[in-house]
Amino acid sequence: MSYNFPKIKLNKDGLFGPTTESHYYSPVSYHNKTAAPSKHKTTWKLRQSEQFEVFRVSDESKWFCKDKKGLFSILDNGEVVMGSNEERLSFFPTPVNANDSYHGYPIDSGEYEPSVELVDKWLEDKVIDDRLHIKILKGQI
Repeated sequence: MSYNFPKIKLNKDGLFGPTTESHYYSPVSYHNKTAAPSKHKTTWKLRQSEQFEVFRVSDESKWFCKDKKGLFSILDNGEVVMGSNEERLSFFPTPVNANDSYHGYPIDSGEYEPSVELVDKWLEDKVIDDRLHIKILKGQI
């Protein structure tokens, strides 16, 4: 199964969006696949427009985690590899200022744990299957 990423371009302000929630996404250079490796920063395997699609899905689906104060995302039951270290989840922290754009980065569930409520919602909405539900809750994705 291969996710069909739509063709999207940056706007005149260098942002992607808005989503139907009126939010914008700004790719950050140090998380992009061309960034110099850093043990403190994960990097996307995805193009910037694909990063926006991952954000858009999480924003419009309201995959917000109040514990971590941000949006989590996963696509195609975890089949889409988002990060250069095989990460299949991503996190988009809520901007400090309401008018600021979001940015995000790939994560693994052992480092950033989405809330049980969010992972249960993914299962209920058939975003993930039972096997992946358990693996995420155990921090193995």
